[in-house]
Amino acid sequence: MDLNHFHLLVGQTIMYCQVIEHDVKRIYAAMHKGDYYNNLSRVEKWTLGKAVQELKALDFSDGDSYISASDYNFLKQMTEKRNHWCHESYQEFLYNKQFLQSKEYADECRKLKRDNERLSSVCNALEEVRIKAQKQFRNM
Repeated sequence: MDLNHFHLLVGQTIMYCQVIEHDVKRIYAAMHKGDYYNNLSRVEKWTLGKAVQELKALDFSDGDSYISASDYNFLKQMTEKRNHWCHESYQEFLYNKQFLQSKEYADECRKLKRDNERLSSVCNALEEVRIKAQKQFRNM
């Protein structure tokens, strides 16, 4: 993978993380009792980790969850993936003058491709859950 494609996939991967984070917060705001917009305002400053934790607790409180336990585990891991792509990925190889030919760069490219594909899939699936939750709980 050339460096421009790497940059593109990093940006896209971070975008998927942001969309997922906002969808988690919107699902929580829809499912939580009270006014949707007040709930959304209250959770907008939450970290992704807190939002996932709070949504999971709310989602499993009635025995009929929208999101599976394994998907919650992935969402929890996603915070680590997002932090890696935002703060660490380039450090793995950038200080090597021949990094494009390095094992470290090849390893990061493989991880990036895998994470990008998985996050794309989760992003699409979570959007469907968000739409379903908003319709059911907000009578949209």
